[in-house]
Amino acid sequence: ANRVQTIVKGFNEQAQTDRLLEWVEFIEHNTQVIILDVPDHLNAFIMFETLNDRGLKASQADLIKNFLLRQASSTRIVEARSKWASMVGVLQSMGQDDITVSYLHHFLITKFGPTREREVFHRVRAFANSSGRAMEFLHEIADSANDYAALFNADHSKWNAYGTSTRNHISTINRDLRVEQIRPLMFAVSRHFSISEAQKAFRSFVIWSVRFLIVGGRGGLLDRNYSIGAQRIAAEEIKTTKELTELLSDIIPPDAQFEAGFAEARVSQVYLARYYLRALERTRKDQPEPEWIPNSDEQAINLEHILPENPQDAWPGIEDEIARTYWRRIGNMVILQAMKNSLIGNSPFKAKKATLESSAFLLTSEVAKYATWGVSESEERQKRLAKLAVKTWPMKRD
Repeated sequence: ANRVQTIVKGFNEQAQTDRLLEWVEFIEHNTQVIILDVPDHLNAFIMFETLNDRGLKASQADLIKNFLLRQASSTRIVEARSKWASMVGVLQSMGQDDITVSYLHHFLITKFGPTREREVFHRVRAFANSSGRAMEFLHEIADSANDYAALFNADHSKWNAYGTSTRNHISTINRDLRVEQIRPLMFAVSRHFSISEAQKAFRSFVIWSVRFLIVGGRGGLLDRNYSIGAQRIAAEEIKTTKELTELLSDIIPPDAQFEAGFAEARVSQVYLARYYLRALERTRKDQPEPEWIPNSDEQAINLEHILPENPQDAWPGIEDEIARTYWRRIGNMVILQAMKNSLIGNSPFKAKKATLESSAFLLTSEVAKYATWGVSESEERQKRLAKLAVKTWPMKRD
């Protein structure tokens, strides 16, 4: 009915009739149905995903649901439907598209270790190969959905017992860092760690994520090691943050590598640059837990590039290529109140100094101490920020 309304929208009554008759003619005489025979549902999914580049995306979630309901005995079909509906209800309340497959993917990682998203249906089919196992799986995914949903919402009631710090660390991961690879590990910790150990773990997740973002963690390596950690936590082979850190110690960038990476880092995403500078500012002011920052209005605190992308005549002696190379270096960035940021724009450094000096942010006001600003000043400042970064996101807590 919705499709029909879309087809006739904007036409008068007679034109609507003609339009619909054209569709009837097309369906009756021109439509072709192509049947592809494949050996099983997984092959059907892969075939559909490959061929269907314009229509609705084939959903592994639908395939899994149908498989599990077929596996459930006729006496437990109502219970099976109820468990699936319970899981979907929790996930849909999050308001995110395609979240069901992501949830099942991450759940299977905690259960079996490294698993690709395309392998989700295969994993379920291999495990839930009887009525009893199908019901066991349905109970597990229904019971765990709330824990997964909580990972996306720092204000979720699950975190009431975990304290403000844990809420802030979850918010930092979601809002400021926007990393997703670590989610299966977070999921496993939220389900299996004690509250005290989870508090330590979520802080570590922020620190590890920043280090990987700066140094550049290889996607496949991270996925595999995070998945192994999640599975071992779910199997209760790892019960503490210390044990988890030891497991991942070979891939987490150590201080020297992190400092060297930070000293050369260029940041394209404004939200990341703002987060780094605000966290560093908290360390500079000796504030507790500098790795998380209070939620702030981006319209109130802006990112300013001291050397602009297009210096033009206001920056004599700075070639365009040099400006393009250095304007996104962390050492060339400061945070400012939005009003002040709008006033200085692409002004020369001498014109910016008064505004920078009057800033309440220490790392911003300190830039005014430089007599001039160019490549060497940007590099020198970034090296100092790199040393501060090791203190802001430390591997060992003081």
